Amino acid sequence: MKRWLAAALVAGLVLSALAVVAQATKTNRLSTYGYKGETGNYVYLVVDHDIARYRGAEKYIPLWIFLGHDERKTLHAGRGSFTLTDPTGAKLSMPGADEVSKLYPAAMVTADYSMLARLQDYASMAYEGFVYIPRVAFFPNPAGNPKILYDTVEIPSRTYFSALVYFPNPAGKAAGNYTLTYDDPKSGTHMEVPFPIEWQK
Repeated sequence: MKRWLAAALVAGLVLSALAVVAQATKTNRLSTYGYKGETGNYVYLVVDHDIARYRGAEKYIPLWIFLGHDERKTLHAGRGSFTLTDPTGAKLSMPGADEVSKLYPAAMVTADYSMLARLQDYASMAYEGFVYIPRVAFFPNPAGNPKILYDTVEIPSRTYFSALVYFPNPAGKAAGNYTLTYDDPKSGTHMEVPFPIEWQK
């Protein structure tokens, strides 16, 4: 009986290890400032740091993210689904919109959205044939669209969304890799996308 329990325990550990391997994120560079993580059956997380590189002296840094998939399940994303790890190893949670407004001027958020509108939307090519989910805004634009906060989203199969998000920046213009982590316990999806931020001088 003890041998059977030991064997079952070992088998369980092996299956757990295989599940972790299956969830490993494969990362590649999509553009000068964009990185794509892929896991499972076409689950894609794209991170673009083009705007962030100008904000190294600010208390918060903006990232343009995309998330979508082609699996037979629904993914879930909210403010707590994303964590940014900076080069010092600090794990940073996405703050509330009100918290950011205290230390990051509204005019700068609007400027970030204006910059975003001028960037090439290369990342959408990763979601060819997918349906775009438009009503997602973790941080509304004080002087334009998106005007309304929508910070909880369900992502059915073959859909995706994009959003401007902010994270605290205690490390300033630190050199080295940052890592954006997406974790959805409901669907069992976990992704980690490492990328550098090439700070503007």
